[in-house]
Amino acid sequence: MSPLEALALLALLFTGVLVVTLKNAIHAALALIGNFLILAGIYVALEARFLGFIQIIAYAGAIVVLFLFVIMLLYAAQGEVGFDPLARSRPLALLLSLGVALVLLSGLWGLNLAFTQDLKGGLPQALGPLLYGDWLGVLLAVGFLLMVATVVAVALVQPTRPLDALSPEERKEEKEVVR
Repeated sequence: MSPLEALALLALLFTGVLVVTLKNAIHAALALIGNFLILAGIYVALEARFLGFIQIIAYAGAIVVLFLFVIMLLYAAQGEVGFDPLARSRPLALLLSLGVALVLLSGLWGLNLAFTQDLKGGLPQALGPLLYGDWLGVLLAVGFLLMVATVVAVALVQPTRPLDALSPEERKEEKEVVR
């Protein structure tokens, strides 16, 4: 492993850890952009320029904008309702994320990642049949997971009753639940 590859690996790991450990969701999204840009640089270094540009356009551009949109929706709901809507769902979220990780790892167990085809530098003519052939299920699963994550985030920000509709006693109870 060359020193540049080791540096890229460390930068990817560092930004990945920042994404999941930063308290501020905006800062975590910025770390995710950094992670995507480093990965795009690795693709370009491997002479897969098309994949590098798609990484920047699709992921660092569109997907992170979607994440930021959902984050802003969550912050808007937090300000409107007055409490963190995700506080009570953290144990369930941890359990579900472990379940998804186990399913993904079990799917990788028998997967042969050796490419028998020449990818021709990541050109679309070489990647198209591969993505929409052997990897179609993986591509659809990623799209489905992104859609479900967006729908769940939007559903979480919908308050059952707006704070204005609560009586003074209910408002007091709501504030006590938060503490």
